Order: sequence, then C-alpha cells, then structure tokens
Amino acid sequence: MLGSNKILRFALLAVVCALTLAINLFADHGPFTQVAASSIAELTPSQTLNQLMFAKRATVLVDGQAQSIWTSARTVGDAINLAGIELGPLDRIEPNPALQLVDNMQVDVIRVTQQLVQEEVVVPYRTVRVPSRALNRGESRELQQGVNGKLVNTYLVVMENGQEQERRLVNSVTVVEKQDKKIEEGTIATISRGGQLMRYSRVLDVVATAYTADYNPSKGGPDDPWRGMTASGKQAVAGLTIAADLRVLPMHTRVYVEGLDAQGKKYSGVYVVMDTGGAIRGNKIDIFMSTYDQCCSFGRRKMKVYILE
Repeated sequence: MLGSNKILRFALLAVVCALTLAINLFADHGPFTQVAASSIAELTPSQTLNQLMFAKRATVLVDGQAQSIWTSARTVGDAINLAGIELGPLDRIEPNPALQLVDNMQVDVIRVTQQLVQEEVVVPYRTVRVPSRALNRGESRELQQGVNGKLVNTYLVVMENGQEQERRLVNSVTVVEKQDKKIEEGTIATISRGGQLMRYSRVLDVVATAYTADYNPSKGGPDDPWRGMTASGKQAVAGLTIAADLRVLPMHTRVYVEGLDAQGKKYSGVYVVMDTGGAIRGNKIDIFMSTYDQCCSFGRRKMKVYILE
C-alpha cells in the first residue's frame, strides 16, 4: 500500500495540472496552443501539457523527402509554418492549407518554378511545281533552290518538383525565312518533225546501241544469232525495229527516236518496240540496222525517246 504522504503528493500534482490546463486554455482563447513538435525543449509546462494532449502526427513530403512531425497546429497550413518549412512564391500545399489537420495526415509541399526556354524550330520548305510551255512533257528543271526556314520559339515552362507540367508559347521570332523549291515542268505534248505533228505522253533520255542480222566478222556469222527474228515473232525491219527493256517500253510501243548529234540524227524517226535482249536494261534501246558497218559506225549514242500516243 502507498503511504499517506505519497497519496497526498499525487493528488496535489493532479490538481496543479488541472488548474494549469484550465488557466492556459482561457489565456490562449482557444482549445490549445499551436506548437511545433521540434521545439519541445523550449516549451513551458503548460505548453508541454497541450503538446502531449492535443498533438497530431503528420507526414510532410517536401524536397524529395518524407518528414514525420508531431504538431498541435489546427490547419494544414499552420502545420507547415510551425514545422519551419519555407515556401516559395509559387509553391503550393496539398491538401488545401485551410483544411483542418487530422491525425496521420499526409501533406505534400509542391515546389513550383517558372522559366523561359528558347528552342530553334526548322520550318521545312515545300516543293512547288510550275507548268511551263518552254519544256516538253516529262522534262523539268529547277528554277529556285529550297531553303529551310528557322524559328526561335520562347516558351514559359512550369515545373513542379522538377517535372515539367506546362509549356506555353509566349513569343516566336523568324530567324531565317523559308524559301520554297520551284520546279518547272514541261506541258508541251506535241512535237513536229518533218512536217508531221506527233502527240506524246512522256520523254526519256536513253543510251542507244545498234544490232543487225548482217555478217559479223568477229563472230564469223550473223551479228544477230536469231537472224533478225524478233521477240514479237516478226522479222526486224531497219528504220522501224528497236529492242528495249519491256519494263520501260512495253512491246509494240510506238516511239519517236531523236539523235542528239550528227550521227544520231541520221537515225531519228518513228520506231516500234518489237524486240528485247538480256543486255538491254533500263533506259537503253538497240536499233536494228541493215549492215554491220552501220552498227560499228553508230556505236553508242545518247538519244531522246518520245513515247507516242
């Protein structure tokens, strides 16, 4: 059993605590004094009693760290202030600082910054095609080179806890003006040769060679092993038959072949694709001629081929 002196001592201590609490409640004009947990060593006895009776635990997430605090603050905002956390002019608190603080509440301090950021932007040029009566259909030439433009855009960037949340364009300055590429394209669809007007669909630049059914001394026999019999099943005719890559010029296509030099001009005229060959690939034609000497004299020539309609 406790002695009478000890019982009396406990009773007096309880009375003193109750009186101290009542006095402080009235003096503070509120249910309790707001005190930060971190300053317990500096508290008065009455403040210490308030701290113990009314303090709430809260977790504050700030600057990438979680801080656990005990506080007698009434609101979320008061808890942040009493914890000694300084806020920047744009920083915000979640939940709302005016909300009543409850036990075990999590409070986020969100650091908000704004900065101006400049970025260069390339503005690609367009290709503009201009019809021209100075060129044949299928021919083209560049009138103006294309130049990409350049802009310098200034953005207002809003960051929250180091992460970009918003980017708003506030200014744009043209540093280099865009210049579109201009290409002139021919629209002439007819040619007049030897008093004859011919319509055509397109023009090809080709390399022309020659072959014949005549005797070839180096082969000791006909230059053409088929002796002029074409892939079309008809006999080749000098001044009419040509061989071509059928992927470029299909069988039986009518063309006007035009030489670009004196030797080539001798063989200008209307031809029909009647033959093909393993060595004829792409923009290449083989003109059938009467004699082996003509083939040797002709050699290889650059020529134009008008695909007739």
